[in-house]
Formats: sequence, structure tokens, C-alpha cells
Amino acid sequence: MAGSMEAVAMDCEMVGLGPSQQSGLARCSLVDAQGSVLYDKFIRPEGEITNYRTQVSGITPQHMERATPFTVARMEVLQLLRGKLVVGHDLKHDFEALKEDMNKYSIYDTATDRLLWRAANLQGCKRVSLRVLSERLLRKSIQNSLSGHSSVEDARAAMELYQLSRKIRR
Repeated sequence: MAGSMEAVAMDCEMVGLGPSQQSGLARCSLVDAQGSVLYDKFIRPEGEITNYRTQVSGITPQHMERATPFTVARMEVLQLLRGKLVVGHDLKHDFEALKEDMNKYSIYDTATDRLLWRAANLQGCKRVSLRVLSERLLRKSIQNSLSGHSSVEDARAAMELYQLSRKIRR
């Protein structure tokens, strides 16, 4: 874990594109170590949206009316991530949606931190959700809105879990 590097937490929401409903980036949020929003935009993905996945993503057709085009948003996000430790949960999906190789970045992923899982008494699990980690370790309830997830809330939770993980390791 890169302790001296500035950390930025990222969470993305996706919609389904085309007949195969391949995931397309529709919102990206970045927060700093204090939870302040550095970036939060709705993004118009490349391709035809065939499923807004509103129940999970919170994305609606109205969000797409003034959304930032994917190519513009991608450049903005990658610029903000450059040289930073990228914090998040199951980040491979976010980087796939950004069409970016995550191996170019320093990463801290709550989905793979087994020490965090142990602290939450979840070491026997194959996968652990951000919601469960947040409930068990932060005593916070997230992802419970009927209107879908908030990528800002999820990025903040990931950042708090990263900070907790650093304390556990001291």
C-alpha cells in the first residue's frame, strides 16, 4: 500500500449498451482523503443505452440529456488520477468502463484487502461487498436508496475503508 502517495477514491456507475448490454460508463465520482468531491459528472457513454440499470446505477434518461461525452470525461478523470493512489472497490470494473489499463496505476482495492475482511470477520467469504464492509467496519449504511447507488457515497466509503486499513496495518 503506497502510504506516502496522495490518495483519490473513485467509483463509477454503469448502464447497459447495445443488445448484449455491455457496461458503459454513465457517472464517475472522485473524492479526496477528506471525502471532498474532486469530480462528479454524468457521462454519455459511446453506444446506444439499452438498459439504464436505474435501480442500481441511479442513472435515468434525464441524466444523459446534459451528460459529458465519454471521450471528454475520460480525459478529465485520467488527468485527475495521474500520479495518485487510486482507491476503490472492485476497481477493475471502473477501469474497464474508462477503457483504461489499471496496471498503469497504483491501486488500493477494498475488494481484495484480506486484512480488512478479517477485521470485518468475513475471512471465509469469496467476495465481499462495499455495503457489508461499510456496515461492519464503519457502522455506516450505504447503497440503500430506492433510487440507486450514489457513486460519491461509495467513493467516500472506499476512502474511509482505505484509511481504516492503514490504521490496522500500523
